[in-house]
Amino acid sequence: MIEPKLEPFEYEGVRLLPSRFKDQVERAREVYGAIPNDNLLKGFRHNAGLSAPGEAMRGWCRDTSSVIFGQLLSGMARMSRATGDRALREKALTLLEGWTETLDRMDGDVRMRPYGWEKLACGLVDLHLYAGTPSALALLARTVDWASRTFDRSRRSGDNFDFQGVGPGRTSEWYTLPENLYRAFAASGNGVFKEFADVWRYEDYWRKFAETSDPAGVVAVHAYSHVNSFSSAAMAYKVTGDERYLRICINAYDFLRRTQCYATGGFGPDERLMPPDGSLGRSLDLYGYHAEIPCGTWAAFKLCRYLMSFTGEARFGDWIETAFYNGIGAALPTEPDGRTFYYGDYRISGGVKQYYWYEWPCCSGTYWQTVADYHNILYFRDGGGVYVNLLVPSEATWRRDGQEIRLRQETSFPDTDSSRLTLEMARPCRFALHIRVPSWCESLQVWVNDEPTPVAAKPDTWAAIEREWQPRDAVIVRVPMRLRMEPIDPQHPKRVAVLYGPLVLAQDEACCRRPLDLAHGESLDSRLVREGPEPRFRITNLYPERHVRYLQPLHTLPGFWPYWVYFDLEAPPLY
Repeated sequence: MIEPKLEPFEYEGVRLLPSRFKDQVERAREVYGAIPNDNLLKGFRHNAGLSAPGEAMRGWCRDTSSVIFGQLLSGMARMSRATGDRALREKALTLLEGWTETLDRMDGDVRMRPYGWEKLACGLVDLHLYAGTPSALALLARTVDWASRTFDRSRRSGDNFDFQGVGPGRTSEWYTLPENLYRAFAASGNGVFKEFADVWRYEDYWRKFAETSDPAGVVAVHAYSHVNSFSSAAMAYKVTGDERYLRICINAYDFLRRTQCYATGGFGPDERLMPPDGSLGRSLDLYGYHAEIPCGTWAAFKLCRYLMSFTGEARFGDWIETAFYNGIGAALPTEPDGRTFYYGDYRISGGVKQYYWYEWPCCSGTYWQTVADYHNILYFRDGGGVYVNLLVPSEATWRRDGQEIRLRQETSFPDTDSSRLTLEMARPCRFALHIRVPSWCESLQVWVNDEPTPVAAKPDTWAAIEREWQPRDAVIVRVPMRLRMEPIDPQHPKRVAVLYGPLVLAQDEACCRRPLDLAHGESLDSRLVREGPEPRFRITNLYPERHVRYLQPLHTLPGFWPYWVYFDLEAPPLY
């Protein structure tokens, strides 16, 4: 097994303090915690010939909840460990017990396609790791025995990929299976899990990235699942130690960030990867469905967390930050009836946040897992200290030199450009405090106990302060932000999103407002005037306008309210 250079806190010791992110987590807990157990189990019980009280779910879960059941268990296990929510843990165990009763009648046959079974595997591994459930991996081994006799293992080979990697039979997205099987092997040492994981390695696709981040012949395959497959490659590296898999993940990350991502961190117009020939820019004209936001954020968080752990490099936190603020952090919340925010909409003609047309889709499962993941992406640690990945109101607690150390972070970033970190401990302790320098930051500044402290702070690195810390020492971190433009791709240099620090800014498009243009070569700073304490910018007028126009963070725009995220700066205005 590969030992990581950095370790996440594994949903223990990190607490969110009041903020919009904590509000998002608490709202999700209320919604997902309130889904009646009988409703979630109804389809499984019916198929097993058992009494099936409760109401049938709708949309993707109208027959059974198998497409999200494992994700719900996973989110409950992670969230209950992170927050100490015993009721949530008990709900997960009750669901597991109810589902196990249906399994007993089916002799290991879970009656799921690989698509749902992979999510079930994740939930069972998480119940073992984060909810202390001894039976979970035994149940998984039992279902592996069934799956190994049942799942079609045939593949298409070479470059003959289709949209979802489908072979003969119902084996779509089979390449996501190895990750959680390898996680089960790492947690238990049971070779059954590794043996079955090895079957599903996606070598034909992964080898494109083994030696380059600029692969030839990019195929328009299903975006989320193929990005998610790189987490399977990451776990293949962990359990085998084969450096080739790490190179695959690093090259894939660089390829995805350079050629596939919108400014929000989302990817996959029409749910497809794009050839790097200007197709991403053209997608803003052709599609209204640009990125599966909860699913895409989930895949990005995982890949980045693996890469940060394996390499120790700060640069992989950049995608986490982008998606945190502008992807999942700007999503509409899942509603109790299963309405779910699915697609990010960045059309050049104007977008809108709206719910998916079917209830309880895949993104309802990943939404729950992703907000639970907030507790596992803020901080990392190693034998020498602690690493601050995101500036978010929160606390991190860990033990060092026989005592408990608590880092408390108080901030309104990115509404403001600074964060105050206070250290609480019983006695002095020496360690390094590392702060990630974002790729867009040119001059991170640090004060220790109000004294300016020089640090090396290049973008995409860790700014490190190593010293003997005293109880109540305070560190102020300032991350100056500026307005900047980010072109959609090299082929469309004037088709841009406008950002302020990590925030994607959107223009309110309602009622007779024209989009921002720079047709006469003006600078952003000359056209945008910040008004008030929040990052909201008034657009100065070149022509008479009916209404005042503003750019404001995308996350502040409510559902069903039109906006622009991308602008053709040199397009002639309509009078």
